[in-house]
Amino acid sequence: MRWLAWLAAFVAAMSPVYALADVQVTVAGAVVRPGVQSWPEGSRFSAAVLAATPTEEAYPLGASVLRAAELPAQRALKAGVLYDLNVLATSPGVPSPLAMRAAAIHAWIDTLPVTGRIRAELQPRRLEVDAGSNRVLADGDQFLYPRRPNTVRVVGAVPQACTLPHVPLRDARDYLRDCVVDTGAADHDALIVVQPDGEVQRLGIAAWNRSAAQALAPGAVLYVPLDEAVSQSLAPGLNDELAAFLATQSLPVEAP
Repeated sequence: MRWLAWLAAFVAAMSPVYALADVQVTVAGAVVRPGVQSWPEGSRFSAAVLAATPTEEAYPLGASVLRAAELPAQRALKAGVLYDLNVLATSPGVPSPLAMRAAAIHAWIDTLPVTGRIRAELQPRRLEVDAGSNRVLADGDQFLYPRRPNTVRVVGAVPQACTLPHVPLRDARDYLRDCVVDTGAADHDALIVVQPDGEVQRLGIAAWNRSAAQALAPGAVLYVPLDEAVSQSLAPGLNDELAAFLATQSLPVEAP
């Protein structure tokens, strides 16, 4: 049997050794060491984030991970939203204010990028202790760390996007007092919040369905939905899908 052991050793010695493939990711924004990183396959988010080291100015709640594998699904989501908005804008019988607002939102959504953003915990120390959030890196991942904003945006069924100062603990609905809402196009029962980490929350705003107070984080977006009494028959789910697409957008990152 000695010759079998020799043969096994010979085959092992002659077999090529394959190193684990490198995974390249990019980190940008408010970090100490921005740029491209290479990691062995199987490395996790915490490795890239801790190596880049977000600065004290970084805003982890609004940080983003952009992943190429998510692009096809998000392109399809955007295409579906644009199609439904066009249906509302062009179908006979749709009230003129709603049709005009749908057309305006269509033009705006058409300019927004498909990012590949995934929801992720990006506070460095939390990643170290939360195995569920500390995902495996994928080749081409982009980590973006913006600086903390101090505003909230109101979009959707409004004559124009409204940017307001963020007020700690202010209820989401109270921001509408400081913006002009297109009452001929807006839904009167709901408001949709897109928090800066990509979380989407639907709030009731009428007397019959009023939700508990909901504070916003800096950088949040308030989407005033289109009137669902009309839109649901022609484009069911439009408002929720539009909000889901808005949640894929990243906060702006300043060049170093």
